[in-house]
Amino acid sequence: MDKQWDVIGTGSATVDDLLFVDHFPVQDTKQPILRSERHGGGLCATAMVASARLGARTAFAGVLGSDEISRWVEDDLAREGIDVSLVVHREDARPIHAHIIVDEQGTRTILYEVRGRIGADDALPDAETIRRARVLFVDDFGLVGQSRMARVAREAGIPVVGDFEIDASSRVDDLVGLVNHLILSTGFATRYTGIADPAEAAQSLWRPDRAVVIVTAGIQGSWTYDGEHPPMHQPASPVRAVDTTGCGDVFHGAYAAALNWGMPLMERVRFAAATAALKATQPGGRRGIPSREQVEGFLRGVS
Repeated sequence: MDKQWDVIGTGSATVDDLLFVDHFPVQDTKQPILRSERHGGGLCATAMVASARLGARTAFAGVLGSDEISRWVEDDLAREGIDVSLVVHREDARPIHAHIIVDEQGTRTILYEVRGRIGADDALPDAETIRRARVLFVDDFGLVGQSRMARVAREAGIPVVGDFEIDASSRVDDLVGLVNHLILSTGFATRYTGIADPAEAAQSLWRPDRAVVIVTAGIQGSWTYDGEHPPMHQPASPVRAVDTTGCGDVFHGAYAAALNWGMPLMERVRFAAATAALKATQPGGRRGIPSREQVEGFLRGVS
């Protein structure tokens, strides 16, 4: 029997090597590193980790190479229970690799390199494979491949959840138009539409073939527009936030999982907001991503 997945994600993966120091380096000197840590990140990869931890059958279908950090990404995703059999291997592909200097005051300096192919492959996975997903997640890395996959999914009646952050120019118009569950940060929505108010931006992004537009605004919550009701506000969940890194990616992954389970729209949004909030209670982009049971217990406590 052919494999089936609740969520297939295609897009970016990153590797962050954190170097902790007591003060920022001074030019032409030496100093010790207090400790170092490696973390996984990326819009798509982190969203898939969130979906998997919540219990969704998840696959990552981005491109990776044969270098050490590509192997690390693939092994890391597999440890999370994500199916990596759809990974497309290309010799010219690499994850985004960042070296982040963190001093005792928490100030971060990020040095990153982008070499080779990133995100979705132009031709793989094939249409038959895409049609075996219940939800497709796309981001804005590898736009040709992302648009191809989104078009196949839409033609098959498969919902497409999208996340965009790098470019708010006309280059992404085709893909934005193919996403029918559009979830954007206020920053991207403002740059793309020219509208600063998140509720108004959500309305401006509406079109009849969309299911929903959601604009997220961090501690201010999010605004959801479905074309039938005025924009609906979801307040941010009440937590003591330690690190908001990756919260937007986690929101997307949780929304995709909840969509697969058939939750009504505003329950999906509330569930996704709670999942992202719980992640923020722990440092790092993924460490705090909760299980479905933890999210549901949290929501019962704040009801």
